[in-house]
Amino acid sequence: MRQKGFTLVEALVALAILVVLLGLAVRYFTNNAELARETQARSELQDRVRMVMQVVSGDLQMAGASYWNRNAQNIGFTLPSGHILEGTDGGHKDSLKISYVTSLRDLSQACRRVEYAFQDDTLLRSDVNATPSNGRDCQTPAPSFQPLADGILALDIRYLCSNGLSNDTPDCGPDAYPRSAVVEVVGYSLSPMKSAGPQSITTVSGETVTCLAGRGCYALRQEVLLPNLKPLPE
Repeated sequence: MRQKGFTLVEALVALAILVVLLGLAVRYFTNNAELARETQARSELQDRVRMVMQVVSGDLQMAGASYWNRNAQNIGFTLPSGHILEGTDGGHKDSLKISYVTSLRDLSQACRRVEYAFQDDTLLRSDVNATPSNGRDCQTPAPSFQPLADGILALDIRYLCSNGLSNDTPDCGPDAYPRSAVVEVVGYSLSPMKSAGPQSITTVSGETVTCLAGRGCYALRQEVLLPNLKPLPE
């Protein structure tokens, strides 16, 4: 009479099949986890670049605004002459200084002086109160920089002048003014990625930005109108 049970060969075959199935399962879950990690890293990168673009664009659009409006009040300020919009061409890492008046703050803090600068690949932003204690003449106080975003390879700005020319700085000459600014922000993922994306990106001013090895890169370009810089008719 034959005894019930598995032979050694059958047990080894079953064990081999189990090992293969476990290997496939581990590989499947590992690939899914890696895909989820890369998707999250890419999403974080895009959100970070979009945030920088939104903040910079908002400040540029406000450049030169000189009236504080709330309820029935409409109070005008005098912005510092020659310091309304200043930009320095730093290749693909430009710096920026902006003066404007915002109705989102109380009257005592209506004047704002906003500046952007880089510390390695960290974009810094300063937003300080420029409202004088007496009078309506906005000031140019010393900046107080705080980190805005890490992993930023480029903040490149090209200014389009009212005379049809374009510059890497907002200086359009005595007979023209900056009509708009084309802003480009390039960032890289803070964690390594297998599908790294483009190896290099050419920015709006023709600068070539090289992405870090093994990191994903993302570029965003947008034209921003500068409505408050148009001179008032005399």
